Formats: sequence, C-alpha cells, structure tokens
Amino acid sequence: MGSENMQELKELNITMTALSREERFDEFFNLFEPTVSLALEEQNFTILIDLYWNRSRTFYQLGDIQSCIADLKKASEWIDEYGTIEQKIKYFNSFAAACGELGNKDKYLEYLNKAKDLAIQYNDLSLLCNIYNNLSVHYIDIGQSEDAVELLTKCLKLSQQFYEENGYDIPAFLHIRLNLAKAYTELHQFSKAEELFKMLFSYIEGKKMVKTSIYVYQYKGLWYKKQKRYEEACEILEKAKGFALNNNDLIQLEEINKTLVEIMTELNDKDRLIAIQKDYINILLKLKEINLNQNLMQIEVSQSNKQYESMTTKDPLTNCYNRHYFEKNVKEWLLDAHKTDDLIGFIIFDVDYFKEVNDKYGHLAGDDVLKRIAYEANLCLANYNSFLARYGGDEFIAILKVENLRELQSIVENLHKHLTSLVIEVNDQKIPIHISIGVSTNYRGMITDEKEIFKLADDALYKSKRNGRNQYTVN
Repeated sequence: MGSENMQELKELNITMTALSREERFDEFFNLFEPTVSLALEEQNFTILIDLYWNRSRTFYQLGDIQSCIADLKKASEWIDEYGTIEQKIKYFNSFAAACGELGNKDKYLEYLNKAKDLAIQYNDLSLLCNIYNNLSVHYIDIGQSEDAVELLTKCLKLSQQFYEENGYDIPAFLHIRLNLAKAYTELHQFSKAEELFKMLFSYIEGKKMVKTSIYVYQYKGLWYKKQKRYEEACEILEKAKGFALNNNDLIQLEEINKTLVEIMTELNDKDRLIAIQKDYINILLKLKEINLNQNLMQIEVSQSNKQYESMTTKDPLTNCYNRHYFEKNVKEWLLDAHKTDDLIGFIIFDVDYFKEVNDKYGHLAGDDVLKRIAYEANLCLANYNSFLARYGGDEFIAILKVENLRELQSIVENLHKHLTSLVIEVNDQKIPIHISIGVSTNYRGMITDEKEIFKLADDALYKSKRNGRNQYTVN
C-alpha cells in the first residue's frame, strides 16, 4: 500500500500545482485537505511544503494575505529540514511579497534578498525574474521608478532567455509587464505604458478577476490619473473596486479607495469625496463580517465527522470510493454472498491509452477525464446494489449483486456503451474515450477469496486488451 499511496500522492501534487497555476481555485480547495491528509500519512514533508506554498500563493491571488501568511508559517515548520533549494527560494520570495502587502518594508527586503542570493547561486532564471519583479515594486513605492524600469528590463531579457531554453514563459511574465507599465506611468512615459496595457487587457479578457487582473484595472486608473483624465480614471477604478469587493480583497480596496480620494481632493468634489469615504467604511464593516462568518464556517467544517469520514473512504480526485475502502468491503460482500448463494459481479475497467491522453492534452485534462468517467459510471450503476472505487491511476473497480449472468452482461454492455459514447471537451478540444473491461463472478458464493475473483476479472481485462481494446470480456 505504501508505494501505491506514494504514487497517488505524487499525482495529486502535480494536479494541485496545475490547478493553482491555471486558477481553478474551487477544485484546488476541494482537493487540498484530502491531499494533505495523504501526505501526512506518508510523512512526505517535501510535498507538504509544496501544498501549503501553493495554497498560500492561491490565497495571495485572492487577496487573503492573512491566510497566505498562515500557510507560509505552516510550510516553515518543514522548510529547513526537508525543503529543496527551489522551495526555499519560493518560500523566501512569497514571504517577502506578503510582508510587502502588509507594509512591512524591512521584512520585505530581508526575505527578498535571501531569495535573490539563493536564486543567483543556483542560477534559477524563473525565480530570479520573480524576485527582481518584486524588488521593482519596492523601487516604485519609494519613488525610484527609473531603477524599477532598469530592473524590469533585465527581467524581460532573463525571461526571454528562459523561454529560449525551455519553450514556455516564466510564471511571472504578466506581473513583470504590469509593474513595468506602472513604472512608465510614474515616469510619465505614457505611450510606453499604454502599449503594455493593451497586451495586459488582451491577456486577462474573459479570465476570472483575481488579484493580478484587478491590478491591471487599478494601474490603468493610475495611468489616467497621472494625465489628469479624472473621469476616465474614476470609471475604471470603480470597476477595479467592484472586482476587489467580490474577491473580499481588503488591501486592494484600500489602495483603490485611496486613489479615488486623491482624485476627488484634486477635483475639490466634496460630495463625491464624502460618498467614497462613507462607502469605504461600509466596505470595511462588510468585509469584517464576511471574514468572521467564513472563519466560523471553516471551523465547523474542519470539526465535521462527515468530512473526516469522506477523507478516509473517498478518492480525492474522483470522489468515488478509494482502494482501501474497496478492499475492506469486498471481503464482507463475498462472505455474505457465500452464506446466501448470491451472485456477485466483479468489474475492472480502465481507459485505453490513458498516458497518451495525458501527454497530448495535459495532466489536468487527464484528471478531468477520470472525474467524468467516475461520475458517469456511478450513474450507470446507481440503480443496482453496487459500489464503485478508483483502484489506482486510470483503473476502476466495481462490485454489484445481480440475479443472473444475463443481467450482469446486460449491465456491463450498457456501462461500456455509455462510457465509450462520451466525448469530453477540454479547452475546446474533444477527447474520445475508449474503455477496456474485464468481468468475473463469485460463482454464486463459491469464491470467497477477493484475490481469486480479482485475478479472474484482471485476466478478462487483459483478454480485452489483447483482442484490440475498447471492449469487454466476461470470464
């Protein structure tokens, strides 16, 4: 079980990283606790660091800096002893960014310099760009925008080198251009900033309004303000404010309102100034109430026995039963059937050429395929006395009570027909599904050993594979 759990844990960690990177936050949060539980069970602290760092990054993107720091603090329990060099650089850099958001400039520079020294020592171009980008924010804040432009231009050259060596952009490529646009704005080089804003707005079009996207609106508002185009500045800043409010991002709301107050002061518009200040107070009170309610809900959920039970019996990715639960219950099913002479069907199936699906469409697309197959298979078996489990990888296993062999064959035929009729769309690409199935029975109670009935079904599965795949065999 240990090696199987470890393989599942590694696959889940890849999934979690991809979900965080692609901003599929709801799925990320749903998988977090069961994945952490498995990592703790395996005592894999390196993966635990990854998980908490990814969640801290997600909280940062969503504007919840307090939770971001709490997760970084959790990761710090293991970072010295178990952390890789890359993890230590990420940790220092993320902690610096969080301190910067809270206005603690001393800690910001302390941890940023720790990250920079390690990144230079190990020649990590991607992380070095991220660090230089964060340092540029400090230069802009203290009025040294020329230094910020110089540093960000260096970032662009490093990121181009990274792209040439690896074939894809660094994660911080958007942030570099965002901060460069702000630096040019501060220097009144508006045409250079405008070209960057065109690219930034094109990139975020249709995307969820997370922290970076809101900054694009906010900085464009600053761009208008610097040119004394106040009404245009107010219009776009109000949009940014609305998005930040939806995200419960107190820090960005504070920054946006500060800029709006400055504009109203310059316009000597006392009525609108009073309205903004009143609105700001209401926002603070509302956010405080929301955050308190969320904290109470999280405490209740974490103490829920139902959640604990789900974590120990369900597969985190597909939400069907896990292998451990299946192996525990199949013994009882076979022993009960031995006493009553019931006919038990035993089904094993997997996705043909699943590795090619992962290679061609990506790991997250492969995960989406598995989740859809688990959901549809459960639907097919829902009307029978049965249960389905993910046995490992792309392999699923099910047992069910049937009246006779003919009924079992009909169920399997319908299951195969339904699953292979699925066309799963991921990123506008259609993924056809091919399934191989192997089936055995307990010969009305004659077989009571789960290993024996499993082998019969497994042999039938391999017969389906040898005969051309995408079919079922009853042994």
